[in-house]
Amino acid sequence: DGKGDVLKTSVKSGEKVLRNVMRENKLELYGLYGKLMNCGGGGSCGTCIVEILEGQELLSQPTSAEKKHLKQKPGTWRLACQTIVGDKSNAGRVVVQRLPQKKK
Repeated sequence: DGKGDVLKTSVKSGEKVLRNVMRENKLELYGLYGKLMNCGGGGSCGTCIVEILEGQELLSQPTSAEKKHLKQKPGTWRLACQTIVGDKSNAGRVVVQRLPQKKK
């Protein structure tokens, strides 16, 4: 939304889970509840929700854990711990908003 900090980084396609990319770059992924209650990347808590603003086609398909936790959420929302950046055959730009808010 242009109001927060912007982090740019590069990763090899198909090798990194979005949660790991964010953690390695010291980008806070969780809100207060998520800091206390996250499952450590297992896909069972649903606290690492991000919104994909650009480049959704460059990410892995949603997993069953994502479908379970995000069934009432917008289609642009993903679980960072379940989302793999790329499939080794594509390249491009992915823009992610952490801690998305449901639009009214």
